[in-house]
Amino acid sequence: MRKDALGSLLKRTIPAVLLAGILASGAVVPAPAGMAPTRAAAASIAAASAPAGADEEPQSWLLKWREPAQAHELRGTRVLRRQSEAAEIWLVQPADRGADASAWLARLQSEPGVEYVHPNERVHILASAAAAPYAADDPELAKQSYLKQIGALEAWKTVRKQTNLTIAIVDTGIDLDHPDLKRNLVPGTNFVAPNKPPEDDNGHGTSVAGVIAAAGNNRLGVSGILWEAKLMPIKALDSLGDGTERDLGEAILYAVRHGARIVVLSVGLNRYSPYMLDIVNYAESKGVLLIAAAGNDGVIQGNKAAVKYPAAYPTVLGVGGVKTDNTPDPRSNPGPEVDLAAPWHVYTTAMGGRYKQEEGTSMAAPQVAAAAALVLARYPALETYQVRELLRQTAKDIGPSGLDAKSGYGLLQVNKAVTMTAKSDRFEPNGSRTSAKGLPSGKQITALLAGGSDMDWYTYDAPYNGTITLDFEELIPEGSATPPVRLAHYSGDKLQAAAETKLGSRVVEFKVKKGKQAFLIQYMNSETDQKLPYLMTATFNMAPDSYEQNDKSYEAYTLQPRSQSITGSFHQLADRDWYAVTFTQGGTLSLRVTTDTVRIDSELAVQQAGQTLMSYDEEREGEPEQSPVLTVSPGKYYIRIHNAISTEASPTVGAYTLKMDYVPKYVDPNEPNDKYYEALMTTSGTEYVGVIGSASDVDWFQIRLSQASVVDMNLFNVPSGKKMKLEAYDKKQKLVFAQSTGSSGTLQAANKVLQPGVYYIKLTANAAFDKQYYRFKMKADPLVAGFRDISRHWARDAIAEMSRLDIVSGTGPYTFEPERPITRAEAVAMTVKAYKPIIAGMPTTVRFKDLDGDHWAYGAISKAVQKGWIRGFPDGTFHPEQPVTRAEMALMIGYADQVQPVPPIGNPFKDVGRTHWAAPMLNALKLKGVISGTGDQAYKPGKKAGRAEFTTILYRVYRQ
Repeated sequence: MRKDALGSLLKRTIPAVLLAGILASGAVVPAPAGMAPTRAAAASIAAASAPAGADEEPQSWLLKWREPAQAHELRGTRVLRRQSEAAEIWLVQPADRGADASAWLARLQSEPGVEYVHPNERVHILASAAAAPYAADDPELAKQSYLKQIGALEAWKTVRKQTNLTIAIVDTGIDLDHPDLKRNLVPGTNFVAPNKPPEDDNGHGTSVAGVIAAAGNNRLGVSGILWEAKLMPIKALDSLGDGTERDLGEAILYAVRHGARIVVLSVGLNRYSPYMLDIVNYAESKGVLLIAAAGNDGVIQGNKAAVKYPAAYPTVLGVGGVKTDNTPDPRSNPGPEVDLAAPWHVYTTAMGGRYKQEEGTSMAAPQVAAAAALVLARYPALETYQVRELLRQTAKDIGPSGLDAKSGYGLLQVNKAVTMTAKSDRFEPNGSRTSAKGLPSGKQITALLAGGSDMDWYTYDAPYNGTITLDFEELIPEGSATPPVRLAHYSGDKLQAAAETKLGSRVVEFKVKKGKQAFLIQYMNSETDQKLPYLMTATFNMAPDSYEQNDKSYEAYTLQPRSQSITGSFHQLADRDWYAVTFTQGGTLSLRVTTDTVRIDSELAVQQAGQTLMSYDEEREGEPEQSPVLTVSPGKYYIRIHNAISTEASPTVGAYTLKMDYVPKYVDPNEPNDKYYEALMTTSGTEYVGVIGSASDVDWFQIRLSQASVVDMNLFNVPSGKKMKLEAYDKKQKLVFAQSTGSSGTLQAANKVLQPGVYYIKLTANAAFDKQYYRFKMKADPLVAGFRDISRHWARDAIAEMSRLDIVSGTGPYTFEPERPITRAEAVAMTVKAYKPIIAGMPTTVRFKDLDGDHWAYGAISKAVQKGWIRGFPDGTFHPEQPVTRAEMALMIGYADQVQPVPPIGNPFKDVGRTHWAAPMLNALKLKGVISGTGDQAYKPGKKAGRAEFTTILYRVYRQ
């Protein structure tokens, strides 16, 4: 529970700066409601007994219902007036004037449906002479377009300075003499050069400071978002912008110890640090708000980019960058830890009293810091988590609805943050699985259980198998009983596990599989009417990978001696993954490690058993590590992978891939075959492998053919830089042909016609190789009627006879393609060759839109059309390349053979009705015994006819 006692809060009065803001604005501006018990709520309660810019006590209060339908009678309350035009707002006061106003207000604010209750303050007409200007007169203001983009100009109408708290800038220091900054500076410190002032020697810190609080309305330079402020320069980075983690931590602690309420950290690193987490948590416990830049590596690191630390810690506001058109800048690091976005480009202060354009998330983060300061100027009693929540809720959604990895909750809107009211639970409605809201990873959220019947459902997309930890914190007054709350985990529709928070236990772990998970938060007691604000953070940890436990060399996971890729992870502190592989033959080994996140800096190490460990870590975080090509001998080797981002690296959400390329020194399985009489007998279609073991090595293979055949020989997979030669000899050792791979590493000796007999293939190379097999394959097809693809085909005899009669021909070198659909042009050409039609009288010119006179089949098509064997299409086309159907085939051949169609009495085939357009001819050919149906008496008239099928039917009709 929070340590702040509600009782002490009730005694506080509204700070003067809040009252001054209310009066200067000329309007009543409510403090954020619905976060009870909160300092904002306490401030409103305190207003019941404290002056509000005047000596008299307020006599009434304004109460707003979230929805008109939620309005109901209020015990002990007198309703003076109702206003329902813009919203349901009641003017109320205690029914008993002697009642305890503080207790009455506390009860009202806990009523279901009440959005806020605040004093009905007196307002005053603003005299123009006395009113302070809100438009700054700084001459370079026009160059600061980002101020309008985030609503700062509009916010200045309400509040524009913050001198009641200190903002610490942990950076390279600040130009302490800059005329636009020095009046807003307070003493700081220098961790780089102790005992020296925190003077900027880089320029970065000065630019950050100008964004926050370059003096406004001073007729000089630019204006910060805060016109007046208290900036504390803390130099933790040197002139190159570098620093140590210790100095960064000490700088934050210094800021906390010296009263800073806000700390700006436009710095970052990829490494998670438990030390820095402790610092961050300490600052949060002291009410200090930390705001940090997300990083600028989105383009360079691509999909490996991640939000930098400290921006990625749960309670630090992580800030990304947007372009002038309100779209996320691609250079801004994306991730689930991004809370808000602000403009990437700014015009700000520079060293030497100058000004310049600057860019990056380093310039976006200070905009959010200044906005937080203005929020605290308006509502000084807010807790840090409430400031974060108000900034998130008032941001402008510029990406996918809700939270997204590039802009978080949206673009910073300062004007709304200093005027609008925060919802008590921005996740509502989420009372069912279907209305569940996404739970951000690694970021603290604020929500509310409104009573025993309220259920809060959330979803979480787990990136891997692992554990999701829910850190749950009830926000209840000190001394109050802790109500037991149930946290349940669902996967699909099935309850996986549940736990109860009691006796101070607030951390619950759930094991999950990769993918979407659901969580339910609810009271154990469904009868309670108590409202329970709470904070919750969901963090994810990787499950052990499938090779664990392998943290020591003697626990090394055994790998097979072959090329392979394995994927592992670092699921625990100082995780080191060891692998062992035993090589039975020598060769070469190459290792490469890649990762999917910049939060891993892979180190690769390898050693032969009993030898020295050799490590390779040359590249930066997220980049691949590569070993040189290592020569290995038979024996055992160890490989170690670990995250070198830190000596004792913390568990990391991400994976690495180890790719192992092992090239053994191969032994030729065909030896001895160095002489032609030792040649290895080959079989058609079988692949053979070999090596050239020495410069004089020759590999011989033998081919035996029982009949004239077409032979193809393929030699491939020759190592780069090597050339091989293939020579073919007959049985008398007479050279038949020769061919070389050249630099391509492959050769194809295709369509070699060889007569029956014995042949020898000789393979040689220009240099020896034994770390890669060459591959050799021979395919021999017997020649039938000049074709290599019909020897075993069912239509072989018909094709051979029609080829002998010069009626059909092939489609390429020694090929007939019997199963390919026959085209209209091919079918007509075959038919005309078979029947040799004579055109009586003067030939008629045949014209089709898609058939030129020089088409190879034009003459045949012209004759067939004039004889009436085939027609064109109604649109004047012929479609010579269109396949012929089985029905068209029957008609074309039947008409050419002058077969008379016979109208059928019944259906000639199961799928051809007696009224089918081709039924008479199909019936006639069936009666002649030329065609028949399939086994089920179907003909399939619309099916495409193959070249073999057409040739066979033509042959049957032709020979009758």
